[in-house]
Amino acid sequence: MPALAIVLGLLAAGISWIGSATPSFWFDEIATLMAARLGGPGLWQFLQHKDAVHGLYYALIHFWIQAFGDSSVALRGFSALAVGLGTAGLVVLGSKLAGVRFGVLAALIYLVLPRTTFMGIEGRSYALAAAIVVWGVIALISAARRNTWWSWVIYTVVSIATIYLFMYAGLILAAHLAYLLFAHRDRRTLLRWGISALIILAAVLPLVRAGYGQRGQIAWLSGQPIVNAWTTLVEPWLDGSWLLAILVIVLLVIAGRRLPQILARFGTPLVALAAGWAFAPLILMLIANSLFGPLYTSRYMSFTTPGFALLLALAVSVFSRRWIVWVLVGAIALASLPTYVAQRGPYAKQNGVDFLQTAQTIAEHASPGDAFFLQNDKTTTIRPRLSVNGYPAEFAGLEDLAFVRSDLENGNFNDVTLPPRKLGERLRGVSTVWVAGSQHTTPEIKAMKRELARHGFVERERYPLNRTVVTEYVREETR
Repeated sequence: MPALAIVLGLLAAGISWIGSATPSFWFDEIATLMAARLGGPGLWQFLQHKDAVHGLYYALIHFWIQAFGDSSVALRGFSALAVGLGTAGLVVLGSKLAGVRFGVLAALIYLVLPRTTFMGIEGRSYALAAAIVVWGVIALISAARRNTWWSWVIYTVVSIATIYLFMYAGLILAAHLAYLLFAHRDRRTLLRWGISALIILAAVLPLVRAGYGQRGQIAWLSGQPIVNAWTTLVEPWLDGSWLLAILVIVLLVIAGRRLPQILARFGTPLVALAAGWAFAPLILMLIANSLFGPLYTSRYMSFTTPGFALLLALAVSVFSRRWIVWVLVGAIALASLPTYVAQRGPYAKQNGVDFLQTAQTIAEHASPGDAFFLQNDKTTTIRPRLSVNGYPAEFAGLEDLAFVRSDLENGNFNDVTLPPRKLGERLRGVSTVWVAGSQHTTPEIKAMKRELARHGFVERERYPLNRTVVTEYVREETR
């Protein structure tokens, strides 16, 4: 079984890693890189202002990019490996609960679910949090069965680490309790879990306080149409796959009608764990969102995806003929394929951001000594200025006209830059300027065009991209 877990883990990592170089980074991934590039003191200072709940992940990525670089393949490779770790964990977990065949089924379903393949190509903590949640459940089951102090210590430590990695993952404790109530009702086990839960809550209190203090950074959620049937019942596990959603609904309806058979074959504890893992954190989050919101977006529930895979493994297992089971697993994979391909398109992230293409266009056509100006006004998360933060190597040898300083240590992902009207001195001696702005011209880009015209620059070439237009300006006498 360990060898099988490793093989499936490597398969899952490979599937997630394919195409990782193609999509442009989006704002959240660039935020990861900007924070992870900071040294220890700088990162600590930054976390006092923003993203305290992501501090552990940023620290891990700091060491990762020190070893492997900060390319998209490297950053997303970390997440792909985390998907592999979670997949291997599901083999182990499923085997403990219902045999190796069930563990393999759950793992195969997990590795093809669209939310999993999303996590595997996303430079954020979702994939690693989901993986550690899986191993936390394994630690829980081991502690409940052995009931030794050291097994409960392991469970407690893993749970604390999980929450520090992704705070919302603490909601998995509800699924832990659901499992114990059906599998281990003896007072001694429940008491030890209760003590562990209290220790966990006490240990993560500083993180919760810091996160609450910085809650303004997710205020953008209030402007999103984020709480509806699609975003709460489909997106958390299936991303945008309507085709898979239809298949899953059919499978769950059939499984619901055959629930007595499932309970008789697999036992109430496994069903309670799968359902509790998939739905309890979601329900608690929606309650919190209604009381204290905005708090919810579907990707925040990524850590429940392994539980949903267990649920689907139960659903396909109701069929007595083995070939039907494997056909259904294949159907899940095929239904997931269009979303998998779409996730790996060049403009797959955040409504088609093109930071990579902006950087590549300038790098391909610019010459050493040229200067560039990247729009830094309007919408924070899609402004072209982020191109240089995500892909600094593409701008090597070029002059950053407007840059003053980074403001990261004050908790601001936007560089401090000069307005166009103050660039006169910096334009002296420059013969070519590359300007990147959104397709809908902003006041800053209009001001830059006026400033360039005042200093004798004229437009020579335009390169329209998906959301951005890169324009080459040269001095009229060098045209």
